[in-house]
Amino acid sequence: PPATTQRGGRQPKILSHDKVIVLLNNPNTWYVIATQERWSSGVVQNIQHMKQQNISHLKDNGSFECRQRKNEKNGVDLYCRFVPIGE
Repeated sequence: PPATTQRGGRQPKILSHDKVIVLLNNPNTWYVIATQERWSSGVVQNIQHMKQQNISHLKDNGSFECRQRKNEKNGVDLYCRFVPIGE
């Protein structure tokens, strides 16, 4: 049978595969990866500790930094960047 392109399990909603590619191709550059209604500590912790399955294999290459900032619409913007090891 042909190889399937679907991944099993819960898919990441905030730091998706497409966003990871953008962050890796532009290291040390902050990007807004999500806008939410309230602060989210669990998501930020999971990203910074590289616990998501789609980024856990990158631990040896660098780390993700996240910051949350209130925006003008009373929401919270989640910023993220990839910092390679040694920079």
